[in-house]
Amino acid sequence: MKWIVGLDLHPSGAGAIRFARWLSETSSASDSLVGIHVLEESYLRAALKYHHLGELVDGATTVAKKCVEEAGATEHLGSLHVLQGSTPAESLSAAHAYHAAQGLIIGRQAKKDGRDIFRLGRVARRILRTLPGPTFVVPPDYETEAADGPIVAAVSLREDCEVAARFAADMAERTGRPLVLVHIVPTPDDYAAHYLPEASLIKMREDNRREAEEELAEWAALYGCAGAECVVVLGGIVSETVRFATERRAAMLVSGSRRMSMFERLLLNSIASELAAMATCPVAVVSPK
Repeated sequence: MKWIVGLDLHPSGAGAIRFARWLSETSSASDSLVGIHVLEESYLRAALKYHHLGELVDGATTVAKKCVEEAGATEHLGSLHVLQGSTPAESLSAAHAYHAAQGLIIGRQAKKDGRDIFRLGRVARRILRTLPGPTFVVPPDYETEAADGPIVAAVSLREDCEVAARFAADMAERTGRPLVLVHIVPTPDDYAAHYLPEASLIKMREDNRREAEEELAEWAALYGCAGAECVVVLGGIVSETVRFATERRAAMLVSGSRRMSMFERLLLNSIASELAAMATCPVAVVSPK
């Protein structure tokens, strides 16, 4: 496998490089990494008034190499390129196609425990809209020591989760980690909590859990994940998935994507994007196609 690593030269980009190094070290297939830093058009317009293009490319290359070295990833990076492009998202997508890569590894803006309003950042947000391939979004303060748990795949039991589940199973095999499928079932408590006795609510929750466990086991067997641990959790999809992955010290969290249109995004939240923005571990977002 070959992965495009987006090299953000700010401190927020360090987590993505460290995760890329971990993936290369851990994978049984010796995954190769291609580092890409993009000199954005708007930046070039301002900087070229005072510097030659060669100076800017050389300066960015020097800083990029230093960032890779500080993350301990120099020996894992097969090549490093500084590109000129209209936006980083477009250039990274083009690099993904040019190198025939498996997917992308990029950083996000917000730290694991931060309370930032803007969590993904401009580049991650745009790439998740188009998804040129499976895309890992990594917290800036990611440390490899926290990656000692399983590969966790969040599944909704829809067909569009099949590709994500198979990707998670493949990553589990490559990294020698167990695979856990987690299915979050919203609880009906809010609809009846004000007039039904607690005993009835408990029975309703257990019925929901039992039915979901049976459905999850059937779904896992159907899509080639029969050997995975299957877990059903009741509650909010994003909050409970993030909590579960954190408690399990997940090496990564894998989520499918519905590839919503711009109009749909105005009306509905993207679960995959919310997980990528909130999770304490790297999140792989995988398109159904």
